[in-house]
Amino acid sequence: MTRVEWTRLNGHEVEAVVAMFVNREHVDSVRITPSKGDGGVDILDRGAAPNGADVVYQVKSYTEAFSAKQKAKVEKSLRTLMQDPRWAELNVKVWYLVTPWDPTPEAESWLNSLGSAHGVTAVWRGLTYVEQLAAKYPDIVDYYLHGGRNRIEQAYRTVAALLGVEQGEQSLDVPEVVKRVEKALPSLDTDPHYRYELRFGEGPLPDMSSRPYLVMSWIAGSVNGGRWTAVDIIARCAASVQERPITIAGHFVAESGSDFEETLYDFFSYGVPFTSPEGAYRGEVDAPGGLGGPLERAIVSILPVPNDLGDNPELHLELLDRNGTVLAAVDVDRVDRSQGRDGIRVVLEELHHVFTIEDRYNLSKMTGRRRVSFGDFAGQPVAAVRPALTFLAHCHAPNVGRLSVRHTPSERGVIDPNYGFEWPEDMHRILIMMVNAVDSLAHIQQHTSTPIRVPDLTSLPRGQIRRWHFAAKLLRGEDVTVTYPEGHCLVIELATDITASEGSLGVSVPLTVDIDGQEIDLGRVEVWLNNPTLIERKEYRERVHHAFTTPDRSVCYRRPR
Repeated sequence: MTRVEWTRLNGHEVEAVVAMFVNREHVDSVRITPSKGDGGVDILDRGAAPNGADVVYQVKSYTEAFSAKQKAKVEKSLRTLMQDPRWAELNVKVWYLVTPWDPTPEAESWLNSLGSAHGVTAVWRGLTYVEQLAAKYPDIVDYYLHGGRNRIEQAYRTVAALLGVEQGEQSLDVPEVVKRVEKALPSLDTDPHYRYELRFGEGPLPDMSSRPYLVMSWIAGSVNGGRWTAVDIIARCAASVQERPITIAGHFVAESGSDFEETLYDFFSYGVPFTSPEGAYRGEVDAPGGLGGPLERAIVSILPVPNDLGDNPELHLELLDRNGTVLAAVDVDRVDRSQGRDGIRVVLEELHHVFTIEDRYNLSKMTGRRRVSFGDFAGQPVAAVRPALTFLAHCHAPNVGRLSVRHTPSERGVIDPNYGFEWPEDMHRILIMMVNAVDSLAHIQQHTSTPIRVPDLTSLPRGQIRRWHFAAKLLRGEDVTVTYPEGHCLVIELATDITASEGSLGVSVPLTVDIDGQEIDLGRVEVWLNNPTLIERKEYRERVHHAFTTPDRSVCYRRPR
């Protein structure tokens, strides 16, 4: 590669190329966009120093000995960095001046003294350093200075044409597409901002899970299966999206008063994630690699930012009565937070997905709204679900909440008075049903080593939950009296004949319950008939069947004593 004639370039060209060198060499570094001046920071690499301190680079286009005016500008940059309140939280120990001119001993001494005066180590990165980066990243030089941008755009068009080929006279098989794309790749590989990975497959569309610096995936295929082609656009450094951003411009179509209109309001007001109805969005994508273009009848999904949950997202939530006694407690995770033009939104999810709490705070009106919704906790262990439902059952006045960071003293938590919910009648009825059902399952769990998981309580056969309540009462030691229908009788099958007499007749029978198709053996239970009347005795297959009635058509069940 030929040397760069830095002295023949204008200042903007020099700074653009040199800054991109630094960004590629330090991939997590970012450009600082001036608002009211950059505050003495051109490029910031947070926590990049060996001791965890922040690193700042100031890029200058100077290509020869500094004039007094240029020295003053350098000094102003460093002084501004140390004094600008916008950078007060930075921990800067080393400050780099990057410019394509190697200093004289006198200039090096001047910069060292300048750094010492401001409490940092000032390091000069001159022409030798810049030339080393130019040799390492020739794609940057070619793109910015030698017309490489045009060659890359032509390669973009070539790849886009190949990937856009449809069935018909121009259709190509996969090997041919791969062959032609690979022919265009040498030019694409010189894109200084992004690299591209091509994938082919058949069946379900590929997973677009997040990976380091993946900024866009372009996929051609059908959601119903068949062949697909995917191109992943991967930023070479954090500054790539600043230098060559990927943008989408367009508009949504929502009928007045529709659910989607309300969805858009929630997004703009509080940043609530959503997926639009099919065909509700029209616009255009501006993306590198020839992968942009118009969007017609598109579906847009706005997703939460991963790992943007703030400090200490693992929390502990308690309910206290007016005396400060803990009535119930659960662990919750902060699983989402967002912000819009009106305020902020925070979502807490109970650890076993029993419920979520969504808070919205309107910062302009100083108002808030809290919404509780049940989660899908089918399949969770009953012992884990029970405390969460108990917590919800205690969410009423005058009880209050106390939120603390998990694994820290709960007494140091923050009191939240807004847990005295006024439950809608239908929701309260469902809650009580679930609480009672899971409470019975929890008592049953104490008498079996078979793990019991909560089934879908909304789809159980009629009477199954009543059977759980019946078994739980017996296991608590209660006597349970049931009445059989009028006109019916009780049939007891025994190996031998018995003679009925006045008083009570008791037999021992197995106690089992069905929990969503899982038969749980709970031992035996006694069945007592008070003053029974034998109305028929009949032998069948070497067994004797006795038919009884009781005066009040009742039978008492109890555990053996």
